[in-house]
Amino acid sequence: MSAEDDVLALEKAESLARGAALKWASGIFCRPDQLTHLGQYRRRETQRNNSIQSRLKSALQSYLEGVNHGLSQLQVALSEVHVVQQALCEVQDIWREGEGSLGNLQPIHQLVMEHVQLSVVIQSLPYIYAVPTMITQTRDLIENQHLLDAHVNLRKLESLRDDVLYRLQKVGPLVDPTDDQANAEATELVQQFFTGVQGLSEELAHTLFSLARSALGVARSDPSLLVSAIRIIEREEFLDVEETKGPVLQPWKPPGRPKHWREQFFHALEKGVYERVMKPELLWENFCATDLAKHLKELQGRVVEELQSVCSVLVPCVPPHYDLVRGVALMCHHGIARHLRDILNHDLPHPALYHVLSWTMTVYPSEDMMGHPNFSSEIDVSELGPPIPLEMLEEQLSRYARSMRACLSQWIHKALEVEYSDWLRDQEPDKDQDGFFLSSFQHIVMQMLMENVQLAAALGESLENRVKTAVLCEMENCLVWLREALVKYGIEHIKDRTYPTYYTQYLLAIINGCCALSSTISQLQPEESVSNIFKKVTPCLQTSLEKTQKKACHLFLDELQTELQPLFREIPSRPWLTGSDIVRVICDKMEDFSQYLCKARAPVCQYLLMQTERMVTIEYVRALIYSKFVCRSSGERQQMAHRMALDAEELSTALQAMGLEESTLCVPLIHSLQELFALKDPSLLSLEVSGLMTAFPDISDDHVLALLELRGDVTRDLRCTVLSTMHRQALTLPDDYRPIFISIPVPSRAPSFCLHPSSCA
Repeated sequence: MSAEDDVLALEKAESLARGAALKWASGIFCRPDQLTHLGQYRRRETQRNNSIQSRLKSALQSYLEGVNHGLSQLQVALSEVHVVQQALCEVQDIWREGEGSLGNLQPIHQLVMEHVQLSVVIQSLPYIYAVPTMITQTRDLIENQHLLDAHVNLRKLESLRDDVLYRLQKVGPLVDPTDDQANAEATELVQQFFTGVQGLSEELAHTLFSLARSALGVARSDPSLLVSAIRIIEREEFLDVEETKGPVLQPWKPPGRPKHWREQFFHALEKGVYERVMKPELLWENFCATDLAKHLKELQGRVVEELQSVCSVLVPCVPPHYDLVRGVALMCHHGIARHLRDILNHDLPHPALYHVLSWTMTVYPSEDMMGHPNFSSEIDVSELGPPIPLEMLEEQLSRYARSMRACLSQWIHKALEVEYSDWLRDQEPDKDQDGFFLSSFQHIVMQMLMENVQLAAALGESLENRVKTAVLCEMENCLVWLREALVKYGIEHIKDRTYPTYYTQYLLAIINGCCALSSTISQLQPEESVSNIFKKVTPCLQTSLEKTQKKACHLFLDELQTELQPLFREIPSRPWLTGSDIVRVICDKMEDFSQYLCKARAPVCQYLLMQTERMVTIEYVRALIYSKFVCRSSGERQQMAHRMALDAEELSTALQAMGLEESTLCVPLIHSLQELFALKDPSLLSLEVSGLMTAFPDISDDHVLALLELRGDVTRDLRCTVLSTMHRQALTLPDDYRPIFISIPVPSRAPSFCLHPSSCA
């Protein structure tokens, strides 16, 4: 910064200070009465200014003294550097003068190194002579299982070998830095001489790991031997650790290190655990689910026995940091996982697959196995996890659901074949405790399906949902096959009305069985279920069930309709008009048929009653429409109206006797039609037809014209008037109205200009 800039900065600071002072003074002396304190403020500010100046002077003085001291120290350091630099130059000159004479000392260096090597050899000779004897003694100690003594000898031999090799490596390069051949030959010679030492180490390791493999047996028979083995392994582990603490770039390492005997000990222990736990192997020839269940049960017992033995026998022989119970549990876990994968790789039937899944998901983590109270404090089951990975478990659950569904499909097919043969036998179907006919097929299917769902529920919601979905789909297929069997059953009956003997009873049994299946569907999908799968499958299943039930009901009602149709053909007729008891016969047939209706469960029984009323109504109206009868006089029309009223009363009584509380179709319709014939003045027919249309809005022009033909007094003009009235009064069918006339076909009439049909032949 230049001098001008400094001046400007000072002026700016002074102006800011004056401005701040004026602002402070204007705030303090804003009133005249405050001027009396001017002297007091002047003295206080003067004292403050003096204090600040004294502190500034003191700080500046100490700063200057520190700078002066630092400069003096730098001066001393500079002089010392000059002295050191001069001394280094003198040393360098001396080294250059004596560099040529150092080469003459090389033979002396060589003699010194040879002397060192010879002294090492001389010092080691007594021990080297004893090496073969010690190797033999150590081998005998290993064979006699005096393991600690054998390890002591082995360590002496290894120390001697390592010391000799270390000395060679340490002094060898000084002999001739450009040629390592002599050093390599010496090292190779030493290693050949000590070859037996490495063999002893391997023999001892083999003995130790053999003991680890049969650790439980050794711990029971001679625990001191196992303890000795563990002590040796711990010593070697300590030496391995000490070796790793050396310099990373150390050029020489003892041969055979690190040994990792503790790690190999656990590997051998794991092999022994696997051999004890996994025996015997599962034989896949003539394999069945029972064999697999027995095998898994035995495996469970061996695992529990192994872990209990480890807790009670093996743990006292090893250090606590081995955490042996947890380690053996992990060994068992890994072995079981491999074993289960091997089992699942086979094509298992679904009962055997269920045994594996049940054992894996419920038995394995339970208190009967890995969560056993005797060792639950040592083993964390959640840490072990499932023996089957979750992805593989999901795959096996899907595989079980597919296999179970295929098995169900085959079983249902066979059961339906047996059921169909039962329908044809000369034996009445079974009855339940309430006296209702019972189909064993639906009961057995329902029981089988629910058992599969219950078994799946024991293994969790995931499998339960899969099995429920499969069961619902197979139930729908079952209903389709059942409808096909019903069609075939009906065809067989049409060929011979006397065969099968108990045709009607078996139809009722099937109807009751469908009611039972309906309750099963509600159990498979509770109302609170929100699964999209169930929401899609269940409505289709309910529709299929209704179709099957209605098919059986129609076959059942067809049997009554077949008996009644010949009787309805006599209505209307002259004998019927003059007092024939044909309707009484019809009512008797209906009442006789009611003995079967009472064998149907509610609400199907009520549905059959309503359908019976509807069928009788259709047949009665159909008989009127298709009849060639025509009233010849007003008296016959009144007689026909009276006869229809009597028919309505008899049919109402018969329907009530069958169990129908009130006729809402047959009697009202016959009464409405009766009014068409009771009317004496034909000109009022339009009004009567209008009332008929109000009560039954689905009646068509053809129906009305066919009924009016029975009167015999309806002219063409009156017919046109009635039709025009009907067209003006065209009504929309109410939502709760069940059409009836749509089920009654009308015979086609010949055109008025056409010749008689016989002339067209």
